[in-house]
Amino acid sequence: RDIAKSLNTERIQLSSLPEIIVHEVQRLNRAGLIHVSFHCEGKVQNIQDQKKLIAFRIIQEALQNILKHSKAKNVDMLFQYGPDHLTIIIQDNGIGFDKELLSKKDGLGLENIVNRASMINGKAEITSTINKGTTITITSPYA
Repeated sequence: RDIAKSLNTERIQLSSLPEIIVHEVQRLNRAGLIHVSFHCEGKVQNIQDQKKLIAFRIIQEALQNILKHSKAKNVDMLFQYGPDHLTIIIQDNGIGFDKELLSKKDGLGLENIVNRASMINGKAEITSTINKGTTITITSPYA
């Protein structure tokens, strides 16, 4: 039921992005597979619905990749609302990976993140270190 609710675009339209993420974090923490912490810095800015939906899908993809591949115990997520853009940082303490060794097939989730970020005039940067984890940084202008 929670997954169905998280896919409801009307719910996404009626809430701010941080409110949606808090709900998603609570859902993941209740499941007990991983601990996710979420922090928000700066004054929350209004983001148009389509951009908010895509940003939410990027975050869902990142979290799904972490659950599926990273063997992480903890994820830290930070929203930084700057004067003209939002930066989203998702960092796990998992096994990490070597981006050079990823085949196209293995890296589809990461490729989706990069492609979706460009759809909202943003960019996604993915860094990973073996045995130290992965950090995904998404930066996107509000307009």
